[in-house]
Amino acid sequence: MKVSIRRVLVWISFGVSILEGVGGVGDDRKPKRWAVLVAGSQGYGNYRHQADVCHAYQILKKGGLKDENIIVFMYDDIAYNPLNPRPGIIINKPNGPDVYRGVPKDYTGAAATAENFFAVIRGNRSALSGGSGKVLKSSGRDTVFIYFTDHGSPGFVSMPVGPPVAAHEFVEVLKKKHAAKSYKKMVIYLEACESGSMFDGILPNNLNIYVTTAANPHENSYAFYCPNGKPPAPPNYTTCLGDAYSIAWMEDCDKSNMWKETLQQQYETVRQRILWSSHVMQYGDQKLNNDFLVSYFGAPYQPSDNESAYSFEPSRETRHSQRDAHLLHLRLELQKAPVDSEEKMKAQRDLDDEISHREHVDNVILLIANLLFGGENSSTMMLHYRPPGQPLVDDWDCFKTSIKTYESLCGTLSSYGRKYTRFFANMCNAGISVEQLKAASSQVCPEKNKTF
Repeated sequence: MKVSIRRVLVWISFGVSILEGVGGVGDDRKPKRWAVLVAGSQGYGNYRHQADVCHAYQILKKGGLKDENIIVFMYDDIAYNPLNPRPGIIINKPNGPDVYRGVPKDYTGAAATAENFFAVIRGNRSALSGGSGKVLKSSGRDTVFIYFTDHGSPGFVSMPVGPPVAAHEFVEVLKKKHAAKSYKKMVIYLEACESGSMFDGILPNNLNIYVTTAANPHENSYAFYCPNGKPPAPPNYTTCLGDAYSIAWMEDCDKSNMWKETLQQQYETVRQRILWSSHVMQYGDQKLNNDFLVSYFGAPYQPSDNESAYSFEPSRETRHSQRDAHLLHLRLELQKAPVDSEEKMKAQRDLDDEISHREHVDNVILLIANLLFGGENSSTMMLHYRPPGQPLVDDWDCFKTSIKTYESLCGTLSSYGRKYTRFFANMCNAGISVEQLKAASSQVCPEKNKTF
């Protein structure tokens, strides 16, 4: 009997080591798993981003991660939004469970900024402004998982408040985190349009960081479970419930036995499931792709086999890019509003304003490109893609300054307008100066256009 108990204890010790995924004999303390979850948008039309993050939290919580080790960024304006058909409840799939319950409110509202995001990763509490004060206090024995779902553009992913997260600044923060030896391994999942541009040609492969992105550097990512999709969102929802890449990896976790699945296996599963929409990419240290999911996500004591999780059977005719999902929401709100009501008039104004803004941005960028490059070359310079493995832009200072110059003269780029950030990168790569851009922008954008 004593021998049997000893064997049990040895097995438990071995199991704990696998669960933690890192560490070994002689460690001063048990390794920990950390996670940072970010929904980079606000507004009911972007419901899906906060739903994605809340679902990710539930997976990690079920896997055994503690709230003190899970840090959440979200604007938190969805659950109790007047447009939400189920107040206080957020779902990530049709007829799905409430994923909002219990989610930590670490950095919400005005605290959901890029500055706080960087401070959290660095573990620098003194650099925080608002929020819970939780930071990534990981050690060299710990694993870190970062999940970011959002609107993206070449070189950027948005935050709910303030400036977006720029690719080169994000990678610099990761380099400093590695230099400080404050994690053992890190995994990043990024859902956004052009999300590959955040890492391609920028992220070194020697930082013990493995990344997958929803799209390559020059394609959209796509919303899913939309009102006119297949399967559709429930009646009364005028917004998409999730995003294709995010749903693919999370529903894989819901249905699979995570004790047995590796990062590479999940990558292949997700890649195959969303080939209809975009190309899932891998960056960074590819040696980590043989790590088991349990090392980062934990493992539920009772792995689920959630048969209610939908399989992807989408129609290309009903898919919506991240940027166009908002337009769908505005059109559905107009359709739903009672005839001749104040709600109908407001919905019409909102839709008209969005369409006008898009037309304004399209026209202004094309006119500036014509002035800088000539009509024959303007389209090429707006759309040119660099070969894989090359960064979006060589001079990141020129890139950021050019965008700021344009915005100061022609209006702030929205999540729609940021699809043109590649044009500013190509402009810098072609040697066009900021002064040349300023002159062209001043000519194209009279004072009255600054209202956009």
